[in-house]
Amino acid sequence: MSKLYKIAIVGVGPRGLAALESLYLAKKNSNSSKKLKVVLFEASAYPGAGQIWTPNQVRTNLSNVHERNLSNNLAGREALYFDDVFIPEFPSYKKWLTNTDDDYSEKDVFPARAKLGSYLNERFNTFREALVGSDLVDFYQKEVIKIEPSETGCIVYTKDEQQIEVDEAVLTIGHQPTYDSKQLKTWGDHAEENNLKLYEDPYPVGALETDSISAETTVALRGFGLSMVDQVRALSIGFGGYFIKKENSIKWQYIPSEKAPKQLIAFSLNGLPPAPKPVSATIDNWFKPNAQEKQSFIRAIEKAEQRAASIKDASFLIEALADMTASVYIRMSAHSRKHKLSFQELSQLTVQLIKDADTAHELILEHDLPALEAMEHLLKMAFGKTAISLDYCLGQVWRFALGILYHDYTYLNLPDEAMVDVVNYIEASKRYSYGPPVKSLQQLIALVEAGVLNLDFVNNPTITPVENGWKLEKNNQSIIAQVMVNSVIDAPQLVAVSSPLIQNLLEDNRVDPVSYKLGLHTLEDGSIISKNGNSHQHISLLGRLAKGSIIGVDDLIECFGKPAHKWADSLIERL
Repeated sequence: MSKLYKIAIVGVGPRGLAALESLYLAKKNSNSSKKLKVVLFEASAYPGAGQIWTPNQVRTNLSNVHERNLSNNLAGREALYFDDVFIPEFPSYKKWLTNTDDDYSEKDVFPARAKLGSYLNERFNTFREALVGSDLVDFYQKEVIKIEPSETGCIVYTKDEQQIEVDEAVLTIGHQPTYDSKQLKTWGDHAEENNLKLYEDPYPVGALETDSISAETTVALRGFGLSMVDQVRALSIGFGGYFIKKENSIKWQYIPSEKAPKQLIAFSLNGLPPAPKPVSATIDNWFKPNAQEKQSFIRAIEKAEQRAASIKDASFLIEALADMTASVYIRMSAHSRKHKLSFQELSQLTVQLIKDADTAHELILEHDLPALEAMEHLLKMAFGKTAISLDYCLGQVWRFALGILYHDYTYLNLPDEAMVDVVNYIEASKRYSYGPPVKSLQQLIALVEAGVLNLDFVNNPTITPVENGWKLEKNNQSIIAQVMVNSVIDAPQLVAVSSPLIQNLLEDNRVDPVSYKLGLHTLEDGSIISKNGNSHQHISLLGRLAKGSIIGVDDLIECFGKPAHKWADSLIERL
């Protein structure tokens, strides 16, 4: 009887689902006769969706990926047949929308996270059900705390002290718990001592809809990005408030309920609001690089790869992006701010802007605008109702550039210092490139105009814990919040992760972090690199904590991209 190879997939969110599908697709394509059994570990209740995309979360949590993009790029799964097992095909997201009687139109619609979670969970269940009948799958709804190499494979340890031996394991874990910052730890101690409410984790957002928040509660929100928008919706719509469109206007109006809190205070380190994506495909296409612009960008990346050892920073990427942005901005002159700059001058200004977000110029949205005024300008640009600034154009071009990078150049194989620099600039772009739907800005503006969302303290206020809450001070004004909500999601910095699984990997001294700011060293196929430079036998890593070896770790569509396929192909080849 031929050996049955056990493959553990630890963390079955979207990336774990992609790894599972890729594994059997690789087996089919290789005509391998090896018998595989998958051993799946996922602590959350909805495998395939995981914690971030869980179908039972509040409907006010929106994806920042529109259905046009999902429908064009989230492909289905082909049917697979092997070893007397039939795994049915699963439709693409676009076909699934039709099957579930959901509307799909060319207008950019941003689905609820729960809706995407339903798609991912259904896709997983059809695969798992096919394998269950053949006894080729074990599923553990348990937390994994340790993975240890053995002589022939590795041992997976669960929180309840089970030990499961497997031949290979891949970690496809997503967002991991992190150590509290000094500020959050101080606030946590203060909340405990004074019986106050501090929500330390941005998700689940539904946790905010509790008796501890009433109409008279002043709620402060730490952060001014995508998670904060989800939380603001939960604190308004979730409490019975609603929004209506204003006639002959792109603005909305907020109608509060009697239960909804009347005072929300947003603050962040720089007070800059998120920039919305364009409202429609028509306006989005203004920023879309043409074939020649894309090719120039790709050539710059390929040249950098050819001389990878000499690349010390992200200059090659910045210059290529600046050239592409300058070309797009000149081409969209009918919609952009008027100027007399040459292509070269515009490119140099863009380089300066990328390196220093505080760069001042008549083509750039003023950095020190009051937050409400900045949001109104950004909203008009998203609707094409005012001349496009260079920084808004750059942000949208960045988004298209990231699509190229994430799809074709996930593994750049540059020196550590260069990868750290590249990742830093990608993170810095997210205010624009990962922007929310216009609906989010319309809602924030409506809340400000209704006197509910207070932006007087938005730019780095002084915060002092006091007996009845937290006192925020800015520009000789002060206010006390009884409830504090953290809406900042930590970046995937390996050393900040507190989960025992990662701590045990680090403590065994067998793995090698890219940098204290990023993740683990991996090869292109996900194999973890040890401190002596060898690949870590039998254990691989895909996802957020490989950041620095790969890029594009936070992109849902790219969960189903090249890294999962390369891991699967490599594993089948090894077996």
